[in-house]
Amino acid sequence: MKAINFSRFHGGFLERRNTLSIIIFLFIGFFGCSEPDEVGLNLINNKASFSTTDTISLKAYTTLSDSVITSFSNQHILGVMNDPVFGKVKSEIFTEFRLPGNDFSLGSDPQLDSVVLYLGYTGKYYGQLQTIQTLRVYELSESIPDNDTLHSNLFVPHYDNHIGQKLLRPAPQDSVLVDSVVVAPHFSIRLDDVFGQKIIDANGTDAFRDIPSFLDYFKGLYISVDDEINGFGSIFNVNMYSFYTRLRLYYRDGDETATQHDFYISEFAKRFSYFKDFGFEGANQFLLDQLGAQNPAEYGDSLLFLQSMGKLRSKITLPYLDELKKLPGLIINKASIIMPVATDFSDELFPEARQLILHRLNEQGRMEFLSDMFLGEAYFGGVYSEADQHYKFNITRYLQGLLDGRISDYGMVLRVAGGAEGAERVVINGPGRSNDAMWLEIVYTVFE
Repeated sequence: MKAINFSRFHGGFLERRNTLSIIIFLFIGFFGCSEPDEVGLNLINNKASFSTTDTISLKAYTTLSDSVITSFSNQHILGVMNDPVFGKVKSEIFTEFRLPGNDFSLGSDPQLDSVVLYLGYTGKYYGQLQTIQTLRVYELSESIPDNDTLHSNLFVPHYDNHIGQKLLRPAPQDSVLVDSVVVAPHFSIRLDDVFGQKIIDANGTDAFRDIPSFLDYFKGLYISVDDEINGFGSIFNVNMYSFYTRLRLYYRDGDETATQHDFYISEFAKRFSYFKDFGFEGANQFLLDQLGAQNPAEYGDSLLFLQSMGKLRSKITLPYLDELKKLPGLIINKASIIMPVATDFSDELFPEARQLILHRLNEQGRMEFLSDMFLGEAYFGGVYSEADQHYKFNITRYLQGLLDGRISDYGMVLRVAGGAEGAERVVINGPGRSNDAMWLEIVYTVFE
């Protein structure tokens, strides 16, 4: 039972007449994963007419997530990583390139010099940059689907032979020297001349007439990463709208001096990230046991594993909520879920995810935003506190809605924020942890 310091509430809502003000610290104490998690509803009276209860228990467990939409962002992630807790994971990129306009021309007699793919970093990454990775570029044999949303489990066919390859040590925060000028971080991959000649051969044909004709001629590129690396590896962010992200054609028009043309990725170009998890190869055994358990809700509430890239999330329920409904005239003044981090699973290479998001589930099992979220990040929470080593969410409106019957209780889902744009992850203490467990803190008033 957590001690209450009642003096800190003097002068606040506790001075109202004809009300009974109650502070509830709802702890989830669980000594060993196999023990039942029944924390009772014990009201303990005191001289200040306050009562403390640890009645309502949280239940939580790790579950596989769904694929995520990766086609809306201006940045995609690339790379492969051997995470010692979550196992191997990687991200690759599919993208189109666009003509600058209709009736495009490279001149009367273009002669190829070379063709190079440039990709601009955002500066963001996760993992070990020192690990060298092998990147290969393929031309697509089929078009990227013309859908409003493209998910991370989509794979588009490509031609068998790669048209470019590079051994890359990612340097997302290192400037590059180009012609004695320091420019923003980026890297390049020289592509085959056969592919470059294909672009040259489109000059003066219907392929350069308009964008649909060009996309039928050149459907796009697949930027892949080899599975095998020697080290932990990393996943880094590519700015698809960067000035340095482009397909550059170097050529001469007849006998004239060398020139160049850049094919960019516009906001209208279809593009997305493709994620792969290798069946959680090399993952922590406790995580593997959770995922393989017949009843993960009972087995996996000691540690909760959260991973971005549409991999892992946690479901949280309030199985004994009806106990609070027995108190008539109940008003929730504040309700917070505190989620301590299991810091043994994080380090400098794999730090805690910066932010988590908490959703509620509807009748169809789809995620919806909690109304508390619309009051802003400062109110709702979810940002990792390094000082306290926990995440905290304010769910006051949500809990009051459940008690009033305005919202049906189908549980909540906890996931890493920005899961389409990063490889962050975290392990948090679940409600079944024997110490420093996830817990629910409620301050409420009962009107007599």
